[in-house]
Amino acid sequence: MVSNITIRQATLADVPDLVRLRRLMFEWMGFDDAAQLEKADAAAAAYFTQAIPAGEFYGWLAVTLAGKAVGSGGALFDHHPPGPTNPSGKIGYIMNLSVVPGRRRQGIARRLMQTMLAWMAEQNVHHITLHATEMGRPLYEELGFVDNNEMKLKSA
Repeated sequence: MVSNITIRQATLADVPDLVRLRRLMFEWMGFDDAAQLEKADAAAAAYFTQAIPAGEFYGWLAVTLAGKAVGSGGALFDHHPPGPTNPSGKIGYIMNLSVVPGRRRQGIARRLMQTMLAWMAEQNVHHITLHATEMGRPLYEELGFVDNNEMKLKSA
């Protein structure tokens, strides 16, 4: 575990770090079209600027003692009709979990996930989903996530 890292909730002042770390995540996933990434950065900045104060997006940063953001994660909620396994109808979605390369394998992603999961439990959200990369899959499985039967419509 990294004791010199603080996990804190993101504010509007953190939008540039959220955008930077999100872009790194996409680059690690193989996106390399600079124009496409720049367009996504601008759209993400606009989204975070609106969604954070509106309570539509919740972000967390892993920050060094020097104040440098070295990791991030985000969450949002979807509302479905209540059902037998989800009486509140709330569904949490975790996204944008990323840690800069020089700080990986130090427990930062785990701390971000644990923080987000604890926060969701405080919000009475117990049905939580995410999309996993191969790199993240072992951590998510250790935290109790399992594959499910979700299907996705293939875009034309």
